[in-house]
Amino acid sequence: MSQEIGQAGATAQHPSGLDYALQWAQLPSDHLQIALKALEPELKRTHEFRMQQDAHRQELELERLRLESAQKQLQDQLTFDETQAKRSHTLYMVGLIAGFVISAGMLTAAVIVGINNQPWLAAMLAGPSVISIASLFVLRKNDKTLNAATEQSHRRALNASQQPPQPPPAGGPVI
Repeated sequence: MSQEIGQAGATAQHPSGLDYALQWAQLPSDHLQIALKALEPELKRTHEFRMQQDAHRQELELERLRLESAQKQLQDQLTFDETQAKRSHTLYMVGLIAGFVISAGMLTAAVIVGINNQPWLAAMLAGPSVISIASLFVLRKNDKTLNAATEQSHRRALNASQQPPQPPPAGGPVI
């Protein structure tokens, strides 16, 4: 007989399989047959219970796998979104830097050209074109009204620069 110690410290006796076999061996075969028939429904119930437990374990395992798959998809989506955000930020920063460099270059060129007595070219470089270039690179917008105004101002500046200079007024220079 196997022995177990209970909570109170007393030894509890539980019969083992060998003990059952020895008891069954002492009974006549008719009694044994009746006992086996009586045991059969309980064995079926135990088998059905174990099959249900196995099915439940399989369902739980499938649910766990589904949840892991969904979690992995969410993690992948999060990683993708973070990568996209980094790329977008990099593109935005490059646009800011490029817009600043081009605007600073145009303003510097306008100052140099203005010093060399070409005011219309300086006006073209420092005028609305700087604003439209900066808005294109920094804001990433192509405003049609701003483009039309820039085109119109360039056209006026080109027309004015191609006209022959007006002769000084008659009678000499005014001081």
